[in-house]
Amino acid sequence: MLNFFKNVFKKGELRRRIIFTLGMLFVFRLGAAITIPSINAGALTGNATNSGILGIMNMLGGGMLERFSIFSLGVSPYITASIIIELLSMDVIPILAQWQKEGNTGKKKKDKVTRYVTLVLAAVQGGSLTYAFDKMYNILNSSSIWTYVYVVIVMMAGSMLAMWIGDQITQKGVGNGTSLLIFTGIVSSLPTNFITTFNNLVSFDKGTQTTVLGILWYVLFVVVYLAIVIFVVFNEGAVRKIPIMYATNSNPTMRTKDTTHMPIKINSSGVLPVIFAASVLAAPRTIISFLKSTDITKTIDTILNYQQPIGFCLYLIMIVLFAFFYSNLQIDSHKISDDLKKNGGSIPGVRTGLDTEKYISTVLNRVTVVGSIFLVIIAAIPIMTPVIWSQTSNAALTLGGTGLIIITGVALETTKQIKTLITRKEYHGYIRK
Repeated sequence: MLNFFKNVFKKGELRRRIIFTLGMLFVFRLGAAITIPSINAGALTGNATNSGILGIMNMLGGGMLERFSIFSLGVSPYITASIIIELLSMDVIPILAQWQKEGNTGKKKKDKVTRYVTLVLAAVQGGSLTYAFDKMYNILNSSSIWTYVYVVIVMMAGSMLAMWIGDQITQKGVGNGTSLLIFTGIVSSLPTNFITTFNNLVSFDKGTQTTVLGILWYVLFVVVYLAIVIFVVFNEGAVRKIPIMYATNSNPTMRTKDTTHMPIKINSSGVLPVIFAASVLAAPRTIISFLKSTDITKTIDTILNYQQPIGFCLYLIMIVLFAFFYSNLQIDSHKISDDLKKNGGSIPGVRTGLDTEKYISTVLNRVTVVGSIFLVIIAAIPIMTPVIWSQTSNAALTLGGTGLIIITGVALETTKQIKTLITRKEYHGYIRK
């Protein structure tokens, strides 16, 4: 570990990248602590941003929505816009499908469209949140229309600035910028959550026996939390390797072959199925919360509440469905089969073409079964734990869940990129400037 940090700061290029990344993350967290002028943030704390889709947005932003900061929308409009453009690129809109095949040139065109869609979504989200919260909690200091427009414009600008910071980190820093911004938001709340959990579990004014028992419960809580982290790390790093053989000589009498492998992650869909499933259930409940309470709204709220049996089952089923959908969206077996055929590659014992496509698709679906079970377990832990282990019902820090998958996944990917930069050799003196 010490050698790793030593090598990180020994190399000039890597040191500059890390310092740049830390600087940009500091700017992002500084803006996250600044509440938008004309907003009464105290009216929101502990109210609407603790549950539903707003709770997910607040968690991903590290409490930015709760404070209604200038980065209150974070990178959520950009993520939503990226997903929309990717889905529309699947032969839904011909021009986007064509750009998909144009390589780097097409990617630049898609990125430009994604930014415009991000701006529109930021305006819609910012306007909807400001209007809804002002009606429910009177968060605006002034009821003037210009105050409303001003707040929405600041939220739009903050979202675009967050997107720009993420792009700068990706290009000039280390790791994926957008993922690191989400990672930073979640990690920033961990120390406070650990302290709050300790205060909730340990009571010093109820006798020595109660205090010691509370400390033991807290220690057990931390041990279980670390065990879940290890479980997540293991599954995030697990891959299924498909052997690939490439012909290296076109001469039939001297044909040789190189063997490599194509890795398929057990959880190739990442955390998105959990976020999608939670959002699909939470969005109607969030809308209902702003409506007048009736028997119908109460019934819908009960059905879609994943803390209740029916909602819990729907939640887990949707996680599995989204896992299969997004895995097949991420890994195109038809395209991989064509690429292998064009480059003289083949899977041992499998014919090229349609058989290779079917083989890759079968392996992907089998692997996704394991990955979806992993996601279901992680998503179910924070819901089931308070029922089974009553002491954790007052814990501010949940065991498992979406945030933990994001933290471990981003940390592993960033560490992998840093190790790649460390092992990259630099050659000097061959070219004179």
